[in-house]
Amino acid sequence: MIGDTLREERERQNLSIKDIEKGTSIRALYIEAIEKGEFDKLPGNAYTKGFIRNYANFLKLDAAACVRQYNEENNPEEVAAKEAAKRAEEAAEAEQQAAYEKREAEKSRSRSGLFGSSNSTKPERAATPARQEKPRVSVSDFESRVESSHHRQTLVMGIIAVLVIAAGAYFLFGSDDETASKQPQTKVTTQAKKPATTSAPQKQQEAAAKPAEEKKQYTDVQVSAKFSERCWVSVKADGKTIFEGTIDEGTSKDWKAEKELKITAGNAGAVELTYNGENKGVLGGEGEVVEKTYALSENANGTN
Repeated sequence: MIGDTLREERERQNLSIKDIEKGTSIRALYIEAIEKGEFDKLPGNAYTKGFIRNYANFLKLDAAACVRQYNEENNPEEVAAKEAAKRAEEAAEAEQQAAYEKREAEKSRSRSGLFGSSNSTKPERAATPARQEKPRVSVSDFESRVESSHHRQTLVMGIIAVLVIAAGAYFLFGSDDETASKQPQTKVTTQAKKPATTSAPQKQQEAAAKPAEEKKQYTDVQVSAKFSERCWVSVKADGKTIFEGTIDEGTSKDWKAEKELKITAGNAGAVELTYNGENKGVLGGEGEVVEKTYALSENANGTN
């Protein structure tokens, strides 16, 4: 039995039930129930699997194999259903593979019938177009290009010369104009008008015109959790399990759901929750297993 397997490994490592309780945050009475096979004393099948997985991980055993052994011993119908589903999936994959190979074989035969005949006449190769020679540049074309280049150079040099002459004229005659234009200016000082004092009724009207800050409206369920100790947690978002396992001390986690989020903690005293921006405090007492549901349409206190 899975309980015997876990107990024997615990004793082999010289660990007590208290050691397991401290290392996994699973209550001692649940650990004893697992080792004795008294699974009816545990909160439920999902919690039992989580406790066994955490117990096995702490002992460095194959957690998946331990949970599978628990299912085979206590949930044979579930194991049989999973095996049947697996066989059906493998059969469907084999059927698809066979159909694919059949189609490929038919395509291969079609290609062989079209191109594989030895008496078929090979298609003539298309005539290769004659290589076109690049047009040769005559001497007259070369001379015209050189002449055009000389014209462009002459034009550029002319523009540069005009710019140089214009700059010299500006520095030569512009300095006199600038000296003549420098005359003492009368300094004019303009006294700024003081802003009119706003009357009390006007201040009240302006304050009333400003829209009040609205409280943030959430369109989904957002739950944040801080852990002061190691704790086993299971989280379901809209009926689907999104997390299940042990979270270490000092860790913070965030979860979201569209409509409803359910959180179950094996050590509720180690979990401090915030729901849609509102601090809800500690989830429960130390070592207590607590389950709470937070829905978008309900109040922010959560439901047990």
